[in-house]
Amino acid sequence: LLHHNNRTMVEIVSNNKIKGHLRTLFFMVLIGMYIFWSIEDADPFADETSAIIYKSPDDLPNSLIKNLDVIMVLGGGVPESVEKPPFYVEVRCDVAAKLVGQHAELNGHKSIAAKDEEGSKSQVRGSTTRESLPILCLSAGTAHLPQALSSDGLPIWEGTACAGYLIQKHGMSKNVYVETTSFDTISNAYFARTSHTDITGWRNVLVITNQFHIERTKAIFDWIFVQVDNGKIFNRYRMHYLSTPDTGLSEEALAARMVKERNSEKTVRENLAPTYKTLKAVWKFLNESHSFYTSSKLIDRAKGKGDPTGSELVKKSYGAM
Repeated sequence: LLHHNNRTMVEIVSNNKIKGHLRTLFFMVLIGMYIFWSIEDADPFADETSAIIYKSPDDLPNSLIKNLDVIMVLGGGVPESVEKPPFYVEVRCDVAAKLVGQHAELNGHKSIAAKDEEGSKSQVRGSTTRESLPILCLSAGTAHLPQALSSDGLPIWEGTACAGYLIQKHGMSKNVYVETTSFDTISNAYFARTSHTDITGWRNVLVITNQFHIERTKAIFDWIFVQVDNGKIFNRYRMHYLSTPDTGLSEEALAARMVKERNSEKTVRENLAPTYKTLKAVWKFLNESHSFYTSSKLIDRAKGKGDPTGSELVKKSYGAM
């Protein structure tokens, strides 16, 4: 009996040791996985790019350009035609096209569109295939002005005009995409993320807009892409911002727009971002409070009871003639 009890005790001790080793091994594996994912998902350019708004494409580090996943070009107002957005949006597109070419060169690919000796465009080559840096043109339109219409009576979306300009002027027949659901900067960010980047896996993002618009844009895109639902290891975005000159606007229109921008940015930072901390909460805000997505408010607007769309000077900064 004593021999049997001793053997039982030995077995119990042995089993406990095994269980202890297994627990230790389990926790070591978890720690190892966490370290691996953290290193894999870390931003190698954090020190040189964190919280920076660049004022010129020449200021962007080559390391940043080389590793971008997508460039987002914000729409900026009513287009004149399907290939002609407002002039200040054309500048945004030109800068984006230049960066796509730099990205191709830094990654050892051919340029986006070569020109022959006579200056005419040759066929688009090389980096217009999968290796090309995508451009995502944002925005359906603005809530401040009526939509531009095509000859068949359909809307010409701001994103479509941006893409048309890139294709017509810069020969970008591929890897130019459009987001045509949004009508303001908050929905620009929300639908860019939910309809595009969360699906494609684009995580290293450069956002381009005008200088008068860049601070509010950063506040909104940081909110939607960095703060919202972004505590997970697998879902970290690296956001970068580039402003372009406020060309093509009168001093009066620019001054009026900048006042609006400062007020709206304050609302985002002090009210919206601290309140709506998940994508579901932002969805709820858009569909139950936002004047251009809430059903009852859209109905009131269609009946002429909607919110005012801003002063005439502000409207000029959205493409009003």
